[in-house]
Amino acid sequence: MSDRIAGFRGLSIEVVQERYFLGKLPSQGGRWRYRSAGLKAPPGTVVLFQFKARVIASAAFVRDEKFERPVRGCDGVLRFDPASFRTFDPLDVDAMRAVWPRLRGFGHVKQFLNPGMYPLFNRSLKNVRP
Repeated sequence: MSDRIAGFRGLSIEVVQERYFLGKLPSQGGRWRYRSAGLKAPPGTVVLFQFKARVIASAAFVRDEKFERPVRGCDGVLRFDPASFRTFDPLDVDAMRAVWPRLRGFGHVKQFLNPGMYPLFNRSLKNVRP
């Protein structure tokens, strides 16, 4: 997620967590419309969301629904389990590298993180909100 996208400009991390990850996305059945790049991952994969160079939320991936033709500027919809959205105290790159030392950094790229380290990551989270 980017604070340069319309709808996110000028918003704080806390507002994005509350409004989108604990409000809008679960109430819309876990649907996230994307403009160009979908996601190739097995169902149940935990996806970590970043905003303003911090990891701020997670959710369990269900499927990628790619449209045959773009609909209103979107190429498809990512589906997440609506009950799986969680927010937590934001984590910067150093906190993430404490669990995954090979993390390349943040940006608009998808990265595969060793799932065997997820329990350590999960234990490091503070102020988790479902």
